[in-house]
Amino acid sequence: MAKLDTILNTTITWKNWTSDADLLSLLSDLQANILKGHGRDHTKNVFLSFAGMKSDAVAGLLRDLSFVTTSALTQLREAEAFKATKLGGGTVVSVFLSAKGYAALSLPDANIPADASFRAGMRNRGRLNPMPLPFAGPPINDPEKEHWEKGEAWDSAKDDPDAMVLIADEQASLVGNSYSALQKVFAKHGATVLGSDIGLAQRRKQAGGDVRGEGIEHFGYVDGISQPLFLTEDFLDNNGMPKPRGKWDEEFKASQFVVSDPGNPTTFSCGSYFVYRKLEQNVKLSKQRERLLAQSVDPQNPDEDRAGAMVVGRFEDGTPALQSGPVAGAPTNDFDYTLDPVGLKCPVRAHVRKTNPRTPGDKSERSHIMARRGITYGPRKPDFSDEPETGVGLIFMAYMADVNQQFEFTQSAWANNTSFPFQPAVPAKKGVDFIISQVANSGDPSEKEWIDGHSQPQKVGVMDFVQTVTLMGGEYFFAPSISFLQSAPSLIANPPAELS
Repeated sequence: MAKLDTILNTTITWKNWTSDADLLSLLSDLQANILKGHGRDHTKNVFLSFAGMKSDAVAGLLRDLSFVTTSALTQLREAEAFKATKLGGGTVVSVFLSAKGYAALSLPDANIPADASFRAGMRNRGRLNPMPLPFAGPPINDPEKEHWEKGEAWDSAKDDPDAMVLIADEQASLVGNSYSALQKVFAKHGATVLGSDIGLAQRRKQAGGDVRGEGIEHFGYVDGISQPLFLTEDFLDNNGMPKPRGKWDEEFKASQFVVSDPGNPTTFSCGSYFVYRKLEQNVKLSKQRERLLAQSVDPQNPDEDRAGAMVVGRFEDGTPALQSGPVAGAPTNDFDYTLDPVGLKCPVRAHVRKTNPRTPGDKSERSHIMARRGITYGPRKPDFSDEPETGVGLIFMAYMADVNQQFEFTQSAWANNTSFPFQPAVPAKKGVDFIISQVANSGDPSEKEWIDGHSQPQKVGVMDFVQTVTLMGGEYFFAPSISFLQSAPSLIANPPAELS
């Protein structure tokens, strides 16, 4: 374990796999999408129930799925192959188990991930009031399951999922082909498909940005820019030389996102806790609120772009709200809020500031950051001129080492907390995160005030929080090692001979 701790206690230099047998063992057993996003634009997230299945049937299903589960090493090598040859990688398949899914295996308790939030499940944790943190935090305030999406996996009439299988590829037809093949595997072992969520990445090309187009969410903003990086190669240029570092440190230890697999198939078997939330976005209401705020800040010359940036913390092209307007080029992470402590340029309640305060040197604050791997769902007009009220949104997915101290802390102590950030220079009440909060403001007048410090004299608008993002379903999962999936039959009591 000392050697595994050594690997995870820093960034992972994955290209050393050719000379480091321990690293090879880790990377070939760790699932894809954890160390780096898979990058495919089409996904199908399939949710399974093990109801009526005996533990040996569940173990047999996991064993068969292990042979198609993509490893981190395969994913990283395919990414390098694309850079060198422009030949794309194949389908990515990932497998996740909920606490209920682990229970169906009848494993010894020591072989089940120990995280208390994971074991309780998202539906139970989301209704706690207060949320147990190092202090009594605001509730996450998830809606009851009866108010979740109807008809598919999250319908209240259906079981909570025991497992999820993620299928990702560059074309929807390829995802469909893989699903058709896997359906036969599910049926063979007696698993029930509860339903599925279809991910469809939205992209917009802009000068100086990604040649494929920047990934955007349905409110129209570039998304997924600010990510923790925990591969050494991310900080090296094409010649292997260190890249310049920005004001915000993107480098994180792998141990903040990767943990030892309690199934313990091998010394270097690892996995990660995985939070899945399907979030519906009311685009029409969000844009109406942006227009109202713009009118309130400056009735004579309303600036909707600036109003949106005040709420989100970035302009639609990804330019930080610290700037007075969009800046040409690729979106940047080279900023913090040191010179704007009171929030005159970027309001302290802006979404990206609430969920990543970027305080230099604050190790405690950084410990709550997650590795987000979300994707949008639902169709839009190519120019985004439509403003749907339902049917579109974000499939929030994130990997972490501690569900309570990463996801739950971020949602409760930061996004839902009217008093965060805790800065003496800022009024006592800062207001909730207008994008993802699920609780209302407390009623303090300061929570409704929006100061535009870019104008001289400063302009102030007034607008209170209205929820435009609604949870439609979700669960806490664990992404086990591939060797655990393959060896699950050997962990259950008295497996049949054909599974041994």
